[in-house]
Amino acid sequence: MNPRLHRRSFGWISTVVLAGLALVAVLRLPHATAGDPDTTDVPPGTVAFFGSADSRCPRGWRSLSDGAGRLLVAVTAADAVGKTVGKPLADQEDRTHQHAYSASVDLPHKSISAADGPNRQGAAAKKYESQGQSEPAPSGLPFVQLALCEKL
Repeated sequence: MNPRLHRRSFGWISTVVLAGLALVAVLRLPHATAGDPDTTDVPPGTVAFFGSADSRCPRGWRSLSDGAGRLLVAVTAADAVGKTVGKPLADQEDRTHQHAYSASVDLPHKSISAADGPNRQGAAAKKYESQGQSEPAPSGLPFVQLALCEKL
């Protein structure tokens, strides 16, 4: 994968996650705790993140364990709802990942007149190719862990 494209996709994902967290902040949900009054103006089935010291959902909400440790993604097709991919992240995990790479360099022929040195190890004019796997590395992205809850 192109490293620049990979960084751009992380930037896009970060923007979506931050926009979601900003929406939750606007709704004033991150400060809800289990002792808060019911939020009757929120429709049933709404899924939201809550930040509290005890990590519990407020009254009238239930824990949505299917989403724990996963990146939640909006879908446009109803048959895509509920699909899961991969293994969920563990508590405070910054999972390592690696990428396949391939590269090629085409070195043109260069004539250097009157050069008669002993270097017989110079690069020959041809196409050089390389491929392999990067070393495993963590993303290093900052994150915050919140309780995921569904309105009853």
